[in-house]
Amino acid sequence: MKYLVTVLLCCSFLTLFGQRNRQQISSADLIYGFRTLHRPMFGEGVKQKYSTFSNFQWAQPLQFVGAGITVLGDSIDTGGKFFIGNAQIVAYLPQKISINDSLTAKSRGFNFGLTFLGLDAFPKSKYFDLVFNFGFDAGRILLTSPGIHQRNLYFAPKISLQPKVRMGPVALSIVAEYGYDLTKDKWRKTWFGPRHQNNLTPYSNKIGGLSGLSWFVTLGYVL
Repeated sequence: MKYLVTVLLCCSFLTLFGQRNRQQISSADLIYGFRTLHRPMFGEGVKQKYSTFSNFQWAQPLQFVGAGITVLGDSIDTGGKFFIGNAQIVAYLPQKISINDSLTAKSRGFNFGLTFLGLDAFPKSKYFDLVFNFGFDAGRILLTSPGIHQRNLYFAPKISLQPKVRMGPVALSIVAEYGYDLTKDKWRKTWFGPRHQNNLTPYSNKIGGLSGLSWFVTLGYVL
């Protein structure tokens, strides 16, 4: 993973050149993707866990769908500095988690993502962008069953790389993002959940619990 992060950082320096006569692709987008976590979310005893780097499972990534808007170009160019940004709101699709032999819970959640200070490696192209961005994700994972109602909140600064193609009024892109969660890996009871439940055991009580790599595709209408 450290090699992937190094590649993304190197791309940011490549995009520093040729930022004049900009013609980037702004769009309103539909989003579908998945997230693979850096480490497990649960401690011992939970049979079915989210897909991780060390134990990748095609059937178990955190899948999500949502919408976003990408703003690129001179409309927010001020003082000779160029700004490319996007905002996304996505929902994690429901997913079953086996707590033990007799109890299965459902996981779902949401994520709000924002990027800013983006740079484009092809600023003069009308039909192709390669954008490197900094930003953050914030959201929560909710786990529910008849006896469990718990949440795990996170806040993760991130870096992203987005190649984007324009085909008439349609924009298509593939995005890779890596975010590092600054909150502790901890499951907490929700305000309105059962009061007698015990908190689920996390994999650790350290920061970085929901760190991970997100891959997603966007299909948008050019603005």
